[in-house]
Amino acid sequence: MRDPARVEQFAGELNGWSVAPSGGQRALHDEYRQLLEREPSSLSREREQGHFTASALMIDPLRANVLLVMHPRVKRWLQMGGHIEPGDISFRDAALRECIEESGYREIEVQSMPARFDRHDVPCKSARGEVVQSVHWDVQFLAIVDSQSECILTEDAPTRWWDLESAMPELDYSVKQLIDIARQALQL
Repeated sequence: MRDPARVEQFAGELNGWSVAPSGGQRALHDEYRQLLEREPSSLSREREQGHFTASALMIDPLRANVLLVMHPRVKRWLQMGGHIEPGDISFRDAALRECIEESGYREIEVQSMPARFDRHDVPCKSARGEVVQSVHWDVQFLAIVDSQSECILTEDAPTRWWDLESAMPELDYSVKQLIDIARQALQL
């Protein structure tokens, strides 16, 4: 993961985004850029003290639903997401790959700009397979999908569609923020 051209490609993606200054997102975006510049290894889970991840909240705008996955380690409903893998060419590409792997849907449109950034402490499986305390620097997108389209599950973590206007389970702050952004995008 120390390929300079690849690091430059991810840095170009980060630098190309304009981020609204509200809610500390601009400062966090600047910290993301600085981390990648200072620690190119942060594109890999090999950097145990903290590394980038990519995720997306999957939305069915026709039915005003969001798809969440029950994360097997943290036992909470979360958006689809995970680590940057060697074949990923961008944060957006990584988020799309994670959506496909975790949801089983194939026809997914990940928005070109991230919805938000979220940095959080998390127990994480290292490249060696051990669970260590780490920090995920998550780049979070919204992704559009038709919940009635073909779905071929390849992972066994439970997923569920939730109506944006109904009661939802207890959610992490980050997921609540993504859902609020989705509601605004759908004008609900």
